[in-house]
Amino acid sequence: MLLDMIQNSAEILLQEAIGVATIPAPPFAEGTRSVHIAKRFREVGLDDVAADDLGNVVGRLKGRGPRIMVVSHMDTVFPAGTVLQPRIENGSIFCPGIRDNSTAVANLISLAALAKQAGWLPPCDLVLASSVGEEGLGDLRGMRRLMADWGERLDAVIAYDGDLGNVVHGGVGSLRYKVTYHAAGGHSFGAFGNPSAIHGLTTACARFCRIEVPKDPKTTFNIGTIHGGTSVNAIAEEAVALIDMRSVAQTELDRLSTEALRIFEEAAAEFDCRLELEKVGDRPAGRMPADHPLAAAAAAALREMGREPKFSSSSTDANIPLALGIPAICVGSSLGRGVHTLGESMEIASVVPGLQQLVRLLSRIDAAIVATPEAVPAQ
Repeated sequence: MLLDMIQNSAEILLQEAIGVATIPAPPFAEGTRSVHIAKRFREVGLDDVAADDLGNVVGRLKGRGPRIMVVSHMDTVFPAGTVLQPRIENGSIFCPGIRDNSTAVANLISLAALAKQAGWLPPCDLVLASSVGEEGLGDLRGMRRLMADWGERLDAVIAYDGDLGNVVHGGVGSLRYKVTYHAAGGHSFGAFGNPSAIHGLTTACARFCRIEVPKDPKTTFNIGTIHGGTSVNAIAEEAVALIDMRSVAQTELDRLSTEALRIFEEAAAEFDCRLELEKVGDRPAGRMPADHPLAAAAAAALREMGREPKFSSSSTDANIPLALGIPAICVGSSLGRGVHTLGESMEIASVVPGLQQLVRLLSRIDAAIVATPEAVPAQ
């Protein structure tokens, strides 16, 4: 009955998604959207609705069996002032943040509302949550707090985020640093020979880019931004770079980080610069086998709908429970294009199956699925 109600509620699901997407939620400023989500959680009849001081929102749809948290992050990558004006064109709705991750958040609201109307009792004690700080330098801060508050009381976690059809069973770990070089500087002619922060930092960056990393387990690095200096005829007193390192294996991530920091330290000393390192991101790696019963249940739910699951690793809210040994996966809510761009869109027809998939997955969860070996940090 619930699946049929969802099938006939396409317009309701779409309007709920628009209601979320048109409320700004830039990094570290999700408060207005948090208030809206908490209000809607209460209006649709969830129990024990609460928001913490970070802005995470939690409500319960009480059922029987194991306790499962389904979490969708509310934050977007778009800064304050971004125009959030939805438009519908050729079967898609365009609006920054509509696919990542407004539709998933809205689907949790719609799930609660329709479950109450259908009298659906989930085969698990269901905790619905919306987290802050999943994107960028938010560094999963919302999920860290949710796991600190709820982790010991949960049997499994389902992050609801990304493209419909994905089953993410591995968490890609990442380390991010702000690297700053300070030097004496001076006039480019008159003080020629004085240490330059730019000369030192760019040399270090070139060496950083030559680090050899394995293809399997996949390990990557990137210099996202670099800036410094004051004028073409001034020896730079300061230069700054933001670096990103990732791996599906924590041991490889740690090895890469150790080598990178050694390079930046040695180049600073070589060019007579003072090095300042600030860690701005630290996401732990973790994994479950693709045949873990929780991942298998997600795959079976998709196949039941005629969709072949795509198993993968990614960086999501599921990283935190995985690193803590709590069974966790991430499944997608819809389909779309242009994620993290101003032209972001979501295929309207994908919203209904996106929610039906979640219901089919939850309906398969019982004690046997979560009473299995724990997730383990990726080595």
